[in-house]
Amino acid sequence: MVRMHRHNTPLRGVKAIPRPRPGDPAYTAVNHAYAGKIGHIHEVVEIDGRQLAKVGFDDRKIVFYLLDDLELDEGAARGTFHDRDAGLPPRQP
Repeated sequence: MVRMHRHNTPLRGVKAIPRPRPGDPAYTAVNHAYAGKIGHIHEVVEIDGRQLAKVGFDDRKIVFYLLDDLELDEGAARGTFHDRDAGLPPRQP
């Protein structure tokens, strides 16, 4: 079975706090362990009509969340740990 996979990168670097829905079988213990922690979006992909965000955290862990289950702060300076590693300054929105 072939799945449609599209990238949506305008949100790259946006500050995100995951708020996974309790009892949602799409989420695992890892998702819940990072719930409420500040991360930054690395990319957003659409698979089978659902938008999933790859969220990177300071410990370099990347965890997928449904985009709708993220609290976004698009006004904050943007950047990911990859940007920091490359010595790039945070980008303004």
